[in-house]
Amino acid sequence: MSLAQLESILLWASAVMAVVVILTIVIYYWYSRKTRNNYLENHEIELRYFIQKQVDFRGETTGYECLLRQHNWDDSWTLPQKLDSLPLQRVIFLLTDTFKSLPEEPITLSINLEFDQITSPDFRYFVRWALSRIAPMKLAVEYTAGTNQPRHKRRLFRRRIREARAYGMRFGIDNVGASLNNLKSIEWILPEVDTLKCSMRSFRKADPNEWLDLNLQFWNRLSQRNHIELVLMGIEDERDQQLADQLKINTRQGYLFDRPMNPQERSRHG
Repeated sequence: MSLAQLESILLWASAVMAVVVILTIVIYYWYSRKTRNNYLENHEIELRYFIQKQVDFRGETTGYECLLRQHNWDDSWTLPQKLDSLPLQRVIFLLTDTFKSLPEEPITLSINLEFDQITSPDFRYFVRWALSRIAPMKLAVEYTAGTNQPRHKRRLFRRRIREARAYGMRFGIDNVGASLNNLKSIEWILPEVDTLKCSMRSFRKADPNEWLDLNLQFWNRLSQRNHIELVLMGIEDERDQQLADQLKINTRQGYLFDRPMNPQERSRHG
């Protein structure tokens, strides 16, 4: 074998080894990402939707919010991690039992979904299924905006929301806060928004001198300008209630009115 032939063989061997290494890295990354993202597909993790009512300024029930909870070893129920790993097929399975505990009234049922769930091909089916199962209740899908939204999927996200609103669904942004980043993260989707939800927890100051970029009055005015309904969450006492009265915020939610309740316990208590 000549020196030139040996060099050629070694070159080809090096190229093959490089391809194998690259493929190994790509497969490992894909598998680890898939495993991480599918965390809540594990049916050994017990999940359930709790419900919490929303009221108007008269205290009359205007709707319910479904809040996902995970059952822990100490028998407590807490907000699970990696919400975006919950496939819509399992959301449907979990909501089937939850819907049985809800009243047959023309009020609103709110369900929180993640960015990837809304851009999923299953989202259209989910919306049509939910609308058909909860009638005469109305469906509102809510989304908590974050800084890690994939910009290349924004057009798809807006298309999904427009299609769902055409079916009769309402779309809301959950938990907007006191930071300018909260505004920047939702400006692109504002034309499709029906409701904005603010939590009192985001606007309570531990120090009177603490600076808030945005206050409740800002969100109140923005909502009025854009013909969006503002919902005030986290109302815990009469002072919070009085602030909602002062700002003329009609829809309210918080421990003052109702705590999130396991629907099975709610059924037992009538």
